[in-house]
Amino acid sequence: MALKLCLHGVQIAHPETFSADVAKQLKLTVKQGKLQVKEYGENRSARFRRNKLRGSALLPFKVRTVEGIVLVDSHLYDLRDVIFVFRPGSEKQVMAAVHKLLGRKDRFVVVEPDMRLRLNAMAGKPYPRVSPDTDRLRAMRQYFDWQVYAISWYWHLLYGDTANARLVRQLRVRIRRLRSCFVFFRDGLPEEEATSWQQFFREEADALSNLRELDAAALTCRRMESPDGQAGASTQALLDVFLQLREDEVKKLTARADLNRHTERLAEFLLWLYLLPTRFPKGAIRETARRYAERRIVGWCDKMVSLNQKYPDFSDMDDLHKIRIRVKRFRYVTQTIDLVKLPVDVLRQLKQLQDVLGLLHDDYVNSIWARGIARQRPHEAELQQQIQAFISWQSARSESLLALVAEMWEHFLQMLEENR
Repeated sequence: MALKLCLHGVQIAHPETFSADVAKQLKLTVKQGKLQVKEYGENRSARFRRNKLRGSALLPFKVRTVEGIVLVDSHLYDLRDVIFVFRPGSEKQVMAAVHKLLGRKDRFVVVEPDMRLRLNAMAGKPYPRVSPDTDRLRAMRQYFDWQVYAISWYWHLLYGDTANARLVRQLRVRIRRLRSCFVFFRDGLPEEEATSWQQFFREEADALSNLRELDAAALTCRRMESPDGQAGASTQALLDVFLQLREDEVKKLTARADLNRHTERLAEFLLWLYLLPTRFPKGAIRETARRYAERRIVGWCDKMVSLNQKYPDFSDMDDLHKIRIRVKRFRYVTQTIDLVKLPVDVLRQLKQLQDVLGLLHDDYVNSIWARGIARQRPHEAELQQQIQAFISWQSARSESLLALVAEMWEHFLQMLEENR
């Protein structure tokens, strides 16, 4: 079966010579295709040329460029794609060609090669559901493809708008969700490579951690000053420090910003996924996606229940953080892997638990940032006063939440055991 990997140009220096430049970089020649117009329904269409890039007959893959425009819900978008068509076993050669293209000044992201699926996703439609009877490696790839495309696109958006706190949060959530799903599907994968990819996605999320934490701290300052915040004093001086620290973090991020670096690694991950079925003995991957999901979720539920004995002290914030990580991972999987079936009331309780644990963690991290600022600026009386007010306001909220979270946790575990 032919596989495809598609790079979409988001910043092209010379769009008028796009195909020729790609061909030159890969030492190929261009055979221009005919102008095509295709309708995909629901106000979605594309007008483009699909060009063939030709070279040595020994080349183990084909290259196509697509140039034109697409229409999605009355919005026009440029279309400049490079599509690699290949069969399993050609991944290294494809990756070498991708590396050449991403070494240029032009900037690319990885996108869905199927135009109908891509336009549907741009219009906010979900990807097709995974068939329960497909093998679990194929299911894993289907679940991961659209997540990788979203992550790649959000890196592009964030580098264009680093002040946008919502983009930081959404990108980080997407990376951590994919990582959670990877852990879910990791059983039986090549150990060293799986560990390496898991570490890569962890580092991608960690690169955004300080930005996300400072955004949360700044939001708490603003909430304190809202009419129902009841802080009793301004937090403007502390807010200004948080915002300045955020600017410093943005400078660090943009100093090493390279969209193509993310794109290359994500493309490599997709190629690794495509290659996986060839790495297993024949017949070793016959387990269906449904059977795999059922087997794995039972194990995950057992581990969740065992956390009650492992971390019994809810006053220990480190233990609470470990529980929060596992609750979040569990929820990301139930949100994403639709083959995992849990009752609606269990999922609702899981969301409420994650929300409360998230607020407690934000308060804990906010206090660490605030105390660090207090140590660095001991002689600024107004700032010190605002920091104390900030910590006290959060402590009151955390105490009320801690009174609830232990009961919520016990109730969730009871529901989980009843529905296993």
